[in-house]
Amino acid sequence: MFETSFLLFLKHLFINIFIPFIPWLIFLWIFYGSKIKWILLYLLSRFIWVWLVAFSLLNIQFIHFWVWIVEYLIILWILIIIFLLKIFLKKQNIKDYINTLKLKNIFPELKASYENLSLTEKVFTLILSAFSIYFICMSGIFNFNLPTYADDSFWNRDKPAYNIYTDWWIKLFWDENEILWRWRLWYPIHIPAYKALISHFAWWVNDIYFNTWQRLVFLFGLIFIFSITFDNTKNIFKSILPIWLICCLPLVFFHSFEWYMDLPSIIYCIICVRLFYKYLEDKDFDYLSLWLLSWFIISYIKNDGFVVYLPGLLFGLFVVLCFKKELWQTIKGLFKDKNNLRKTIWYFIYFFIPFLLVKAIHWLGFNQAVWEISWIWLSSNIHREIFSQFPHIFFKMDNFNVILIVLLFIFIFLISKKRRKENKSLFLYTWIAVFLILIVVFLFTEAYTFVMNQTTINRVFTTSFILILWFSWLLLNDEE
Repeated sequence: MFETSFLLFLKHLFINIFIPFIPWLIFLWIFYGSKIKWILLYLLSRFIWVWLVAFSLLNIQFIHFWVWIVEYLIILWILIIIFLLKIFLKKQNIKDYINTLKLKNIFPELKASYENLSLTEKVFTLILSAFSIYFICMSGIFNFNLPTYADDSFWNRDKPAYNIYTDWWIKLFWDENEILWRWRLWYPIHIPAYKALISHFAWWVNDIYFNTWQRLVFLFGLIFIFSITFDNTKNIFKSILPIWLICCLPLVFFHSFEWYMDLPSIIYCIICVRLFYKYLEDKDFDYLSLWLLSWFIISYIKNDGFVVYLPGLLFGLFVVLCFKKELWQTIKGLFKDKNNLRKTIWYFIYFFIPFLLVKAIHWLGFNQAVWEISWIWLSSNIHREIFSQFPHIFFKMDNFNVILIVLLFIFIFLISKKRRKENKSLFLYTWIAVFLILIVVFLFTEAYTFVMNQTTINRVFTTSFILILWFSWLLLNDEE
């Protein structure tokens, strides 16, 4: 029995890693050449490759293709042909592309960094690393042996995926009642389409390994955060600190593997922030177009992506560019860079418009809090009673009070700097925007009930704090 389960686990792990990787890799080579390489190539792949397949599966439903292995092969062969044409027409060497797959060995740098630490830092590095590894392993073992047990996950992702698997396609334009009887179409349908495809590759829907994709996102998300931090600090203690702080947040154990898609939403926000930093550092519009691609993807991870995270990220970008007096320069530069402008337009048409069109045709809104009348956006009253729950959340429940100490240090640190670089404060502006938008949603819509019954608010607060904790190394960075 153990052998059967272990082999099934390896099978689903292999499928979830390699099936979407190949089309994403070719997609990246087509649009960005050999620029993205080494660890960034693989980490970006982990987060974007799935969506290339998922969005493609959805888009071909407009001409009534099935959701099956054949459709995956069609997508793959189209990308391969375009890539080969690019190589042939531009007379490029394919070895330059193959070299992007090589991984840079950072272990000597990690070892040198550890040896340069003080005794106290060495002790804390070992303790924090041991705790983080223990947390990842225990939560993984626990959740990889259980089927979906969260109501939201079942109704919004697993049931639709199973229906797509049995129907073999997505009936986008049937009668609304028929669609909603099968799944809640006002929720993004991309992940269910991807899960259905993976189930076809596995030849059956497995209740336990159905959620392998989202369980891998947490692990790769922590690796991404660690790699970003170490790249900035070259300090292993400062790099493991945000990992430990994130693992200590309440509800992370649950949402790290069996979640309502809040955690991947915030991880994609971190990716967007990092890509925008790269643009500010290098003034390379390739990173800005990748930011826009990730921004479009966030909108359809869940409804919160469109309502909360999209405007929050845009606000952070807008504020930083205004402070640096580069807003107009960036807009003009993007329009002058014809290559990236074309990519941006194509991303908008391919990754953003189609599902928005489906929702518009069926008159479906983004507020699913009042199910039968999901088009309603605002309540008739301002629900100030939500603030009565804040003392309980931050002073009595779990360890949310710890985050207040961290936030206090971060604000003192930022305010005390007379000449800080505005781009280093992007994470703060983005987090403030995301946090305030969440409060506004609870304050002015029927979603206030999820504050009063202590459900939604706890998990969205947890994930929003992750956005600010991943930059906690700034507090200890000597250069700052």
